[in-house]
Amino acid sequence: MEYGEEIDIIIVGGGICGLATALALHRKGIKSLVLERSETLRETGAAIGIHTNGWRALDQLGVASKLRQTALPIQRQRDIWLYRNKEETIKPL
Repeated sequence: MEYGEEIDIIIVGGGICGLATALALHRKGIKSLVLERSETLRETGAAIGIHTNGWRALDQLGVASKLRQTALPIQRQRDIWLYRNKEETIKPL
C-alpha cells in the first residue's frame, strides 16, 4: 500500500478473523489495512476446531481446499462440565 493511497476500512488485529475479513474485502474490491500489534507472525501450538459452517466460510474465502490437505479430523471428544462437577465418557465421532 502506497503513502497517500485511500483506504476504505481499517481492521484492527491480524488474527484469523482480521485476515479473513481483509481477504473477503479484497475479493470484493474494497481496500483495507490490517493493523497488528506484533511485529512478526507467530505460532502458539494451539488447535482450532472447525465445524461445518466454518468450513463453508473457508470455502467462500477460497482457502478450505488448502487447509483440508493438512487438517486432522477429530476422532473422539470428552465433555467436562465444570459447573456440574461431572465428566462424560469419551465419545467416538
